[in-house]
Amino acid sequence: MMPTLRYFATASLALALALAACGNEPVEQPAPATPTAQAPASAEATAGAITETTLIPDSVIGVWDYEKGTCDPASDMRLAIGQDRFEFYESVGEVKAVRREGEATVVDLAMAGEGETWDQSLRLVLRDGGERLHVTEPGSASDTDDYPRKRCPA
Repeated sequence: MMPTLRYFATASLALALALAACGNEPVEQPAPATPTAQAPASAEATAGAITETTLIPDSVIGVWDYEKGTCDPASDMRLAIGQDRFEFYESVGEVKAVRREGEATVVDLAMAGEGETWDQSLRLVLRDGGERLHVTEPGSASDTDDYPRKRCPA
């Protein structure tokens, strides 16, 4: 049976502690690695690839409304996207998970509105240089939204 990475890490740490004990010098233990969200290397390399992340991309954060809408808070197509929360006309969604699927960002939300709760996933794709947001369901045949949203002024 081939030794595992854990075996080598444990053996290396034990050796370092033994050597340090001989010299009576304290051993500094490395800080544990923390996961970070990383941008894909290239569109060609990640086309169709699924990458787990914890962050909503900055490029989609903001307020969006139907491309023919007014961006008024009373608009029923208005969508405010934050790092951990999506606010719709009559409901809100708390972000539970985020993943990249090629050029799309898929967000899993715990939704609440009009006295009900449910889970929902949304597929977000930016078009027209980031000026249009298409929101569809993951797994749909197309990532083109019949009602694309425009970015509202800040």
